[in-house]
Amino acid sequence: MEYWIGVDIGTTNTKVVTFTEGGDVKGHHSVGYEMIHPQPDYSELDAEVIYQAVHASLQTVLHALDAPVRTITFCSAMHSVLAVDEAGQPLSNLIIWADNRATEEAESLIGTPLGKELFQACGTPLHPMVPLCKLMWLQKYEPELVHKAYKFVGIKELIWYRLTGEWVVDYSIASATAMFDLRELKWNEQALKIAGIPAEKLSATVSPYHSFPVSDSLKQQLQITSHAVVTEQTKLIIGASDGCVANLGTGAVVPGRVAVTIGTSGAVRVSARQPLLDEHMRTFCYLLDTETYIIGGGTNSGGVIFQWLGETLFPDKSEEELSTLAAESPTGANDLLFLPYLLGERAPIWNVHAKGGFHGLTLQHTASHLVRAVLEGICLHTYSIVKILEDREQITEIYASGGFAKSPFWVQMLADICGKPVCLPETVEAGAWGSALMGMKAEQVIEDYQERMNSLKIRKTFNPDLNHTAQYQRIFERFMKLYEATKSI
Repeated sequence: MEYWIGVDIGTTNTKVVTFTEGGDVKGHHSVGYEMIHPQPDYSELDAEVIYQAVHASLQTVLHALDAPVRTITFCSAMHSVLAVDEAGQPLSNLIIWADNRATEEAESLIGTPLGKELFQACGTPLHPMVPLCKLMWLQKYEPELVHKAYKFVGIKELIWYRLTGEWVVDYSIASATAMFDLRELKWNEQALKIAGIPAEKLSATVSPYHSFPVSDSLKQQLQITSHAVVTEQTKLIIGASDGCVANLGTGAVVPGRVAVTIGTSGAVRVSARQPLLDEHMRTFCYLLDTETYIIGGGTNSGGVIFQWLGETLFPDKSEEELSTLAAESPTGANDLLFLPYLLGERAPIWNVHAKGGFHGLTLQHTASHLVRAVLEGICLHTYSIVKILEDREQITEIYASGGFAKSPFWVQMLADICGKPVCLPETVEAGAWGSALMGMKAEQVIEDYQERMNSLKIRKTFNPDLNHTAQYQRIFERFMKLYEATKSI
């Protein structure tokens, strides 16, 4: 018996999960943390808090095991930027994907020949979320920090440095920065010039299968005394981004399958064997590894919107109680529409100025209508990305992950709106499981991911109610028209 550990460093929590080679969960620990919003449009995290969460979760899981660990593989959220000194101490908070302070910088590139050139080379739509735009903002407003910083890194790079002493970033995380050339697998010189920093201020780029042996100093750091658990064969694997490994973890690296993740934020992704770039720049193209590209779109309209609803309007109800309340409303929430753009929006509209709201409110609408309209709004927006991807290749089924996958009501709604079966893999911890699979490939236990997907365990499949799907097609047309009608105001 050997164990494979996946470490998923997310926006609101870090999860460490232990798996057998067959995918059974043998250990799990997570630690949560809060976003920081010091000013409007600012979204940050405390990097030290995240490091402590990773440290505590790894320590807890490793201490509970009874057999050797073969690999510990990492994934993390994309688009984060942190200034550090030469000793690896943070000089700033971690600026995360939800941060919109670099709006002006993004808009200075969007639609320009230079912006199109960068997209064709790097595959990332230009938006305040991307590190390129964040670095442009820092150059303009915090030049002293830029000068003082030894490097600008993402959160996984900091964790890896603390564990290994290496400043490296995997191709997958790098591919989401708008500064990494997808074909040449190196930092793009034009992007670096725009960011105003030399390549030396970024980490060296490495394969997602880059490994590092677990050293004695790391064992001491994690207070591991048992040689039966962490052995001479145990390796750290740098892994990939959370979105890309979620595709792998849910099994959506097979033609016809699309992965939908709805956690704090959301994403819709398919895989391809070559880079595919949308001529309208509505979708991204990231790397899982050099053989697998992940095409899709990230959305701000995820679980954070449902959380806002509960905290603001129904503070005495749990999310489960809110789902029960929504189920009391008919499909379409009695003609009530909700635009879920409370944080602006990324794919496919890429509009940081987008705003949310209810449309069609009357005295006849009840609490159940409000809750259902919010859930439908999130799913309708998710479907708008699915629809774009299906224009390129037929989609036969959806593989779901993230917090929403724990709600049967919400998953059934997504199936009805998309008109596709939604499959729930045995584990909803897609990021951690996908990371564990990358560890297996790094150790040559797996040769080809698609072969492994044939034995994927599906816990449950939600088939669409085609009568509801027909209703939702009409509602979706109204939903899209509503956004276009309100965009100018």
